[in-house]
Amino acid sequence: MTELTELIGDYLAFRESRGYRPNPKAARLLHQFDTWLPTDRSDGLLFSQDDAFTWADAAEHTKQSWRDERLSVVRGFAKYLAGSGFPVGIPQGRRRPAGSRRAIPYIYTSEHIAALMAAPKDLFTPWRAATMTTLVGLLAVTGIRIGEALAARIDDLDLDRATMLIAHGKAGRQRVVCLDETTCRVLAAHIAASPKSAGKVSGPPPLLVNSHGRKLSVSNVRGAFLRMIEHADLPPRPGARPRIHDLRHSFATHTMIDAYRDGRDPAATLAALSIWLGHADPANTYWYLHAAPELAAIAAGVLEPTPKEQS
Repeated sequence: MTELTELIGDYLAFRESRGYRPNPKAARLLHQFDTWLPTDRSDGLLFSQDDAFTWADAAEHTKQSWRDERLSVVRGFAKYLAGSGFPVGIPQGRRRPAGSRRAIPYIYTSEHIAALMAAPKDLFTPWRAATMTTLVGLLAVTGIRIGEALAARIDDLDLDRATMLIAHGKAGRQRVVCLDETTCRVLAAHIAASPKSAGKVSGPPPLLVNSHGRKLSVSNVRGAFLRMIEHADLPPRPGARPRIHDLRHSFATHTMIDAYRDGRDPAATLAALSIWLGHADPANTYWYLHAAPELAAIAAGVLEPTPKEQS
């Protein structure tokens, strides 16, 4: 049994633990790919991008869709390995012009987030400033989606247990995220100061409200955030522009960076992070991390052999 054979088993088990049904076809293809790979390598990789492309295209006299499916299976495995800290080349998902591509994330540092949270007091009325500051802080420390934060209601919080129920996650999935002591104090103070709705509101009140005590709208929040970005004067990042969704990317990236620096198991951290973020497909978590050069640099430093190991 090769190292890659064991990792294939780990990958398939990880997918099933995330709610996916057993996929015999993917298992068969990955084991075929493992058998096909050369055993003597000089590049230090488990396999390269060229290996993946060459193997996918080795299925001669078949439709392009089948070759693309073979590549997709290997690509998902490669992203899992890279996110877990293994040296591997990740093939591009598309080799032909196609639809839209994902935006490059802007990874916020703690200084960037502090600047964003300081901006509202110079831009908005006191209550709107307090709400936007609380919202940005909540997104930064939990990594939840903007829609999840705006849909949250006061009774979704359990400040005694320092948890928050994400009752309206993507595709209707629910999960629970943990809150630190500082976040609990801030949320408690914000709720105590929140204006009450003048009209009738069905069900528990929203966690984040406007000056009339009503739920914030996504368009209103995005407009305010654009003004905050401009006021904070954040440094440019090649190919990326700051978005509110990038607070989620930044949370994921810094979580993995801390895992590497603290010597924690990257694979275990990645698995927990995928559940925490509410990703139905672990490939989405891998992409978050693959798109962050900061993480790649940290991982490369951890994986680089020491002089003793090289001798």
